Amino acid sequence: MEIPHLPLIYSPASLELADEDASFHSRGDGVVLKGWYVPGIKDYVIMIVHGGFQNRVDDNVDTLGLTRALVKTGYSVLLFDLRGRGESEGKGQSLSNIELDIGGAVDYLEGRGYSDENICILGFCTGAASACIFASQNSLGALILDGCFIDVPTEVARQASLLGLPQFLAYFFMPGGLFFTHVLYDYDMVNPIDVIHDVACPILFIHEQSDELITWEETLKLFRAAVNPANEVWEVSDAQHSQAYRTHPTEYIEKVDTFLSSGAKETMAK
Repeated sequence: MEIPHLPLIYSPASLELADEDASFHSRGDGVVLKGWYVPGIKDYVIMIVHGGFQNRVDDNVDTLGLTRALVKTGYSVLLFDLRGRGESEGKGQSLSNIELDIGGAVDYLEGRGYSDENICILGFCTGAASACIFASQNSLGALILDGCFIDVPTEVARQASLLGLPQFLAYFFMPGGLFFTHVLYDYDMVNPIDVIHDVACPILFIHEQSDELITWEETLKLFRAAVNPANEVWEVSDAQHSQAYRTHPTEYIEKVDTFLSSGAKETMAK
């Protein structure tokens, strides 16, 4: 199913951020992707990857407020729309074209002078899963996974349950659905739990205690399957799916900054 194009509802100017319009091509197939680059004073840049049905301005996460806080802490930030979302060209399909879209964003940052080890990807929901899959095949400085699901069938079943549909129907129709999405959209299912052990860079796992889509046990399973000794896991109380920054903004920024400034940096220096 093609994801609808949701318009951008705010801009960095509304938060008095000195942003630059970013326009670059996806890696390999040349789809034009749009975003904002907001410079900071540190060498590190954080790329924010939004969820499947969102764009770079995600009110559920408060990506603009998060960007302002990260830049105030010193980090440069790249906010961009995956294809078929926001102002980017192409047709949007969730968990598709991961290497192409995120790869194009990485290429853009490298063109601005950043090396792989100074690029961190912060992903939310399916954006976290996409970031995980990308990092399992590419070199990065660090990875922050906020609300990353463990596998596609479990995620689909939970979504079905929230819509009031029996979970067994989602599992029943899953094989046929995956067959047709492969034929129509060239989609092959990749589950984060199957590739997390291939991610070499440090990972910060963030789990919201009241997340209705992902359990604490599933987040711990991902954490335990990962291999870097600098990996960390943080459970945020009184927060729903991907809303930890909205409910705990100061603690969220401190956690990210400490992770990138200490454990992640020490691992990358070795």
